[in-house]
Amino acid sequence: METPTGAVVQPTLAIVGAGRAGAALALAARDAGYRIAAVASRRRRSAATLAIETGAELAPTPLAAVRTADITLLTVPDGALAPVAATIAASGVALRGRGVVHTAARLGPGVLAALRVTAASVGVLHPLQALTGRESAPLLHGAYFRIEADPVLQPRLLAMVAAMGGREISVDAAHRDLYHAAAVLAGNAPLALLARATELLVAAGAEAGVAHAALAALLEGAARNARLAGPAQALTGPVVRGDDAAVRAHLEALRPYADARALYAALVVEMASLRDAAEPVAAIAEVA
Repeated sequence: METPTGAVVQPTLAIVGAGRAGAALALAARDAGYRIAAVASRRRRSAATLAIETGAELAPTPLAAVRTADITLLTVPDGALAPVAATIAASGVALRGRGVVHTAARLGPGVLAALRVTAASVGVLHPLQALTGRESAPLLHGAYFRIEADPVLQPRLLAMVAAMGGREISVDAAHRDLYHAAAVLAGNAPLALLARATELLVAAGAEAGVAHAALAALLEGAARNARLAGPAQALTGPVVRGDDAAVRAHLEALRPYADARALYAALVVEMASLRDAAEPVAAIAEVA
């Protein structure tokens, strides 16, 4: 959007849903120079807190929030998207020139189709990042975003991502579920592994808090190395060295922990495939 003098003016934003993603996106957008016009949420206390933090109006309903801004981010649970869109559309209010965008990973703009009767533009702005609330807003700098939107809205979302220091990732609409599965494997599965590894380290005699901190630091280091060099080059440990004896010893130590042992065995096969190391796989076949 440009003023009569030719200056570019960023669109105003509204946030519907003041949870983890909504808070992080609102603060990141504010820090990128966007004005947050309104915040609405079923959890009024959370909405009020976020409104104060961003200098926004506390809107009583999603419709009221949408009417205050050029672009509204619907950061509500996936199952609430269609009902919220339908409720806004049922009001009969014209929303021409406004954009309404959801942040769900595996859904397309179609879940907001009810809003097309209002003449609003609809789209998707999914941050490929682990957002746990306002404290994770800085993580959006350098993060990748899946953008899928009506033509008039697409460039505005791209500009928003660029302003927050993010990048676009393109995914075929037919493979949204595959995209989401990949995100879960990378963003959630390592946390399950961390929890299981912490249990094992505690069983080995470490204090629980220390075990968690030590292994979390190890995970952070591995993630950093993978980001710089790729997973194959970042891989360390007995699989890379072809240390069949170490893998056998680990399997034996894990015998009392059947689930963890099966998980370890499966992951050793994956690691061996990653670095084309055959010896530990042979150990799995013999010992498992």
